[in-house]
Formats: sequence, C-alpha cells, structure tokens
Amino acid sequence: MAERKPIGQLLKELGYITEEQILVALEIQKIKRGLLGEILVELGFVSPREIAEAISYQSGKPFIDITQIHPQEEALRILDKNIAKQLVVLPFEKDEASIKVALANPFDINAIDILRRRAGTEVKVYVSDKENILKYIEIYYFLLDNPISQEISNLISNFSPTNVPKLVDLLINNAIIERATDIHISPESVASHVFYRIDGIMKHFYAIPIEAHNPIVSRIKVLANLDIAEQRLPQDGSFTHKFFDEEYDLRISTVPTAFGENIVLRILSKNISLFNLRNLGFEEDMLKNLEDQFSKPQGIILVTGPTGSGKTTTLYAALRKINALQRNILTVEDPIEYKFPFIKQTQVNEKAGYTFARAIRAFLRQDPDVILIGEIRDEETAEMAIRASITGHLVLSTLHTNDTVSAIPRLIDMGIKDYMVASGISAITAQRLVRKICHFCKEEYTVPAKELLNYGYSIEIIKEYTGKEDLNDEITLYRGKGCAHCKNTGYLGRTLLGEVLIISENISDLIVKGATPLAIKKQAKEEGMRTLKEDGLIKALKGITTIEEVKRVVG
Repeated sequence: MAERKPIGQLLKELGYITEEQILVALEIQKIKRGLLGEILVELGFVSPREIAEAISYQSGKPFIDITQIHPQEEALRILDKNIAKQLVVLPFEKDEASIKVALANPFDINAIDILRRRAGTEVKVYVSDKENILKYIEIYYFLLDNPISQEISNLISNFSPTNVPKLVDLLINNAIIERATDIHISPESVASHVFYRIDGIMKHFYAIPIEAHNPIVSRIKVLANLDIAEQRLPQDGSFTHKFFDEEYDLRISTVPTAFGENIVLRILSKNISLFNLRNLGFEEDMLKNLEDQFSKPQGIILVTGPTGSGKTTTLYAALRKINALQRNILTVEDPIEYKFPFIKQTQVNEKAGYTFARAIRAFLRQDPDVILIGEIRDEETAEMAIRASITGHLVLSTLHTNDTVSAIPRLIDMGIKDYMVASGISAITAQRLVRKICHFCKEEYTVPAKELLNYGYSIEIIKEYTGKEDLNDEITLYRGKGCAHCKNTGYLGRTLLGEVLIISENISDLIVKGATPLAIKKQAKEEGMRTLKEDGLIKALKGITTIEEVKRVVG
C-alpha cells in the first residue's frame, strides 16, 4: 500500500495540480475555513473525481465511476439509506462470497466493519468521489420504492392528458439515470416512439399512444417557451430541468414530419466534471505531442471531428493543461458549457452583433496569451484566428472535418492563403468516440493473427502490439458478454480515437506548394502519425474496445 501523504502533495505528484495552485488554495484557506481538498475543488483546480483517483492510488483500492453502474436491489438493501449517507458508501453488487461497495474513504475501517457484519461476507472496496456517492444514494434508494420505468409504463397504459406534465418529467429523469445524451420522441402511424441515445447509440425505450404525442410536444414547447400553435415550421428552444438538486440544460429542437412534429431533447449537465487530457483516451505518444503543443507560446491547435465527437471536451481538457495563473486566457464560446477559474469566458450573442470574429478583435486588446474560439465557422473568424497566432498568441479552436489533413483544404476553401495556413497552424487533431467494452462482463477470445489483416491491420501493428512474429499464431481479443450494468450490450461508457497531425517543416512546405491532402497524409504517416482507424485497432488489441465498434465508427 502506498504511503499516506497530504492530499495536496499527492495531487501534485500525480500531475493534477501545480505547486502554484496549492499556494493559492493555502491563501484562500487562511480567509476561509475548510479542508485543502475541498478548497481545491471549489477553486476548480481539481475535480472531485481526481481527488477520488488520488485516494484510490494511495489506498491501493480500484477507482470506480458509479455513474456507469446499476446497483442490485439486494446489495442496496444491505444498508438503510441514512446509514449509507452517514458512511458515504454505496453497495452495488452482492453474491454469496462478497459485496462490492463504492466508498469515499477506503481507510474507514468502521464503515467496512459495519458492511461486513451486515452482509455476512467479504467486502470488496472500490473508491469513488463523495459528491457522486451521496447523489446516487439519493437516486437509487428512491428508485427502490419508486421505480421510474414502471411508473412511466403505468402512465402510458392508462394515458390521460392530465398526466402529461408528470410523464414528461419522468421521461427526462429516466434518460438522466440511463446516461442518455438525447431523447427522441418520434411519431409514426400507430404510435409515438421514445428513443434514448446512450453511448452514441439510439435505443428504443417506450411506445406511446399516438393521441398522446401532441399533448407531450405541447408540454415540452411550453417549457421551452416555443409557439405551441406553430406546427409547420422547425423551432428551437431550451429550458432547465432539476433532478435531485442537480440542474440540467435541455436544448429542444422540433421538425414537422408526415405524422406530426418530431422532437429531440439534448441533455447537458450544468455540473460537468473537470476534464483531464489523460482520461480522454489519447495514447501516450499522442498525449505527449499534444501537451508539447499546448505549452507553446503561439500557433493554432485545431480539434476536428463531426458533431458529438467530444471536441469541446478536448478543448476544455486542454485549458486545464495551460497554467491560468501565469497566462492570460480568454474564450469565446457558443454557449459556455463550463465555467473555469481564472479564465475570462465570453459567450457569442449574434443578435447583439457579438460574433466569434468580433470577440477575437476585442481579445487582442486584452493582453492575451491564449485565445479559445469555440468554432471556426467562416472566413472572417478563420482569418482573425490565423492573424492572432502569427502575432504571438496560442489559439485553440474546433473545425468540422473528417480527419486532420482535411482541415487544410477546408481553411484554404474559406479563403485563407496557403502560406498563412502553413505558418499559423501548429497542430491538428481529429477524433471520434467509440464505446468501451463493459469491464463487468469483459471476456477473452482468440483468433489467428492473420485474421486481423482482414480488418485493415498492418503487419507492423500486429507484430508490435501482439508480439507475434508468425501470423498463424493465435492472439487474444476481448468482448463484452452482456450484463445488467451494460443493459446486455457488452459496452459501457465511451473513449476517444485520436489522430494528431503536427505541422512540421516538411508538411508546411507541402502546404505552400499546394500539395494534395493525400501527399500531406503520406508525409505525416512517414513522420509517425497514426490514423483514426489505426488508433482504434490498437485500442481493440488492448481490450479497450472491439474491432466491430472501430469498424462501425471509422469504417
């Protein structure tokens, strides 16, 4: 077991905070009582999850993300809710030999002893953060006696217009519990269907009587301040939903279809946990390249990928790598999804004329070191971003392209001169999100190494990552059998596939000479760049995802 160290020292050693941030927190501690760890979280220097990961490392007990588990009823009933809250422990799985629990303080011998006596079995301790444990104690103990899914089914079976507000609330609450990012309510000829998008995949949950569709749409429109009489044109709106003391922003979009209005609700938690580049899924060599780029004084770093590929998450994680106590950081976003300490964040307001381009002009008079632009959408924004980088600023932004190399012709198509692209851009990353194999039901299987050639593996990658010289040898791959935690899908949570293009002198020269994207990609690969697909195949060999999932996402 690792030596018990002060939390500040431990967080610093693990690379989560700097000495300077500790000193600022100690200054705050002089004027405001509280534990150092709590002050570090309050200042936004670390997340509760990172403190839990540090405690996990210190105790030698595994960390568990309890947002991705579905506790067994039998395990929950081991403890009364009030005792669970008092001990800050969530029992989640029980069999004859042991009970698995998420505990905020793995050094709490008293809590472990109480659990051992109550369960009559060995206690397997996992570490999670206090805030999430207390939150999910409230949710799961409530659900023991008030199963939301059953209540929704009852309201659907006995539909009454008077129950519509309650039904809408329950559909949203259930989506939050299921970790859905979107709710789709889609009318068809005989019924209206409710789908949740979980880990990027649409999943059918409920069929609702077609006569209930319009009242449900009207209720959502009222909440989002939309025109309930207008059913011929698309509408967009938003509202805030509260669930167990946590607020969620819901973005609403309606589109008229042959059978009525299709409505989509995107769920955004206001309590976004702080992101860490190391947790996103970048391989170690890519991570080092990115960290080197983020430490540079100037240049543009572009994050590319389709909508919903985690670009904003990567930008936020990048901001945390940049020392906001030493560098003046300004952002223009649409919208601001998470507030950072010591960073000046602004939000686009098109009606007031506050655009991305106008924000950059204003920023240049604010003595900036780093400028974050939520998205490069047009020529004016692209040109201002390039000029800011050439005049000695580090610029971070996103662009919608399929891969890293495609960003270069995209900028040139926007009207940016090739020599400005070559001199202004430092690095481009592309990313996709793939589902991870469920760690609760993960199993091994073997295939001949040569079979991987059919999936697009190169012989070099096979040999490097499997250690097999003979392609007739069997190699081990992984998949999920399916269990209660992953809803029998075999997948739980998502990770990132990455591609990092560093604009070297050779690549810069090719851009100025008007080389094709294919020629630039060839040069980049010679300099060590791995494609999205290659990164995915490596993650499949490591047992993080499956070959089938990589094929689904990147082909």
